[in-house]
Amino acid sequence: MKISIIDIGSNTIKLVIYDVKRDNSFIGVHQESSKVRLGESLAYSESLNEQSILKSIDVLLLYRDIARLQSANKVICVGTSAVREAKNGKYFIDQVFKKTGLRVRVLNGQEEAYYSYFGASISTCIPNGLFFDLGGGSLEIVYTEDFKIKKAQAFPLGALRLTRTFASQDGSFSKKDCDNMTQKIVDTLPTKRSYGIGIDTLLVGVGGTLRALGRYHQKRAGFPLEKIHNYRLTLSAIDWLRKDVSYLKTSEISSRWSFDSTRVETIVAGIYVIQSIMTNLDFEEVVISGYGIREGILASFIQNSNTLENHNIENLQKQNLKVLSYHCNKHDISHFGLDDMMRDMIYYRLLKEREVEILSYALYTLSRLPETNKHYGLFYRLLDEDYPRLTYREQVILALSIVYSKKIRTAEEIFYKYSHILKPQNLKSIQKIAILLNLATIIIKTGSQIRIRLTENQKMIITIIPKQKLFPTILLKQVIEKASVVFDIPIQYDIPNRIIRVNNSTNKIISVKSQT
Repeated sequence: MKISIIDIGSNTIKLVIYDVKRDNSFIGVHQESSKVRLGESLAYSESLNEQSILKSIDVLLLYRDIARLQSANKVICVGTSAVREAKNGKYFIDQVFKKTGLRVRVLNGQEEAYYSYFGASISTCIPNGLFFDLGGGSLEIVYTEDFKIKKAQAFPLGALRLTRTFASQDGSFSKKDCDNMTQKIVDTLPTKRSYGIGIDTLLVGVGGTLRALGRYHQKRAGFPLEKIHNYRLTLSAIDWLRKDVSYLKTSEISSRWSFDSTRVETIVAGIYVIQSIMTNLDFEEVVISGYGIREGILASFIQNSNTLENHNIENLQKQNLKVLSYHCNKHDISHFGLDDMMRDMIYYRLLKEREVEILSYALYTLSRLPETNKHYGLFYRLLDEDYPRLTYREQVILALSIVYSKKIRTAEEIFYKYSHILKPQNLKSIQKIAILLNLATIIIKTGSQIRIRLTENQKMIITIIPKQKLFPTILLKQVIEKASVVFDIPIQYDIPNRIIRVNNSTNKIISVKSQT
């Protein structure tokens, strides 16, 4: 099933068409963005001007045709701050319906904050966070503890709004302009005390301005991955970016840096908002989410198709918690029946908890990927995936572990290519996760049960109880030999009615004996 989301913002109108799978997961398959500056006139008027309304309708007609061509089953169209604040907002909605047949659902500030948070949270799975969405007309902030929303507010601090209020006619800012804008931002933002922000709270940001800054920083820093989701920007990096662009004209910013054309005019104001959030609320870094309001709306709609037509905030939060529980637990190792095995590995200090986390994601990924022997292509495909809770380094480890489980030489070549973002000890983690992927594949595909214990003399004993007569004993023997080398420990394993004795490359005995 395909669902189209059209987001009518103050600066741009965006279309994303998603392919929704049977398990309710989804992926974007088509995307469009058009700068219309619908909210531009609100800086000096209370109404949308006719020119921007007509331009918006032309864009919406185009998006309607694209959605039809892509055979979208449903088109959801929402308006945010520009439409809800304008005196002629209803006129705009009526004209859109008359000319395009699209019904625009205008979100209030709290709803916009909730959906933005929801989209970011299902992709980051951060329980304690301060989430912000910086748009053209407004800034939404949501504070959560254990995934429960404690505060949700919208503020008139959009990047386009601030640019039109404080910038000169040519779009540039003087030092006085920046100082006045900063004071306005600081006076409007909440304080850390008013939100009761805990010490374990992470700052998560949504919006095109923040993503543009992240890509700019990646290029300047020589970051090797073409990926923005889960990228982290420090306060010092934001300050460095601010000094680079603050007093330049938009033409200079456009010619000297590769910002998207829709961001050039608003990038300076956006930087000042983000820096003020981090400074005032005491955050040293911000996590960039590639997901936001559109994904939040989509996830809510999948859960309840009437969510936009008939809901209240309390019901929306309950629904969000239910969907979050699914999205943030679907990669859990328990889904593969290997809980006891992993607990034993952690207990005996053979694996770290983060390694188990990466292993669980790897198992989930393998369960839904088609088989392939194109290992380089597989690696880069895995880097394109979005994994909640994993850092960039951990995602590279995950991708390399899967490749290592299939082709060691290829994985080692890729490891050294990415050695500047990996640590030497990461290779050991990759080897451990890879061999456990091989072992887990045997256990899962044969429906077997497995138990692990460590003897007093530091020998690992693995008990496997197969449910199939045709059990791959020779393959298992090969995996156990490699596991003994990787974990540097003698391994003995039991399988009913089979007796095998082998020696590994380190001359440690690995034995298989009949289980009574």
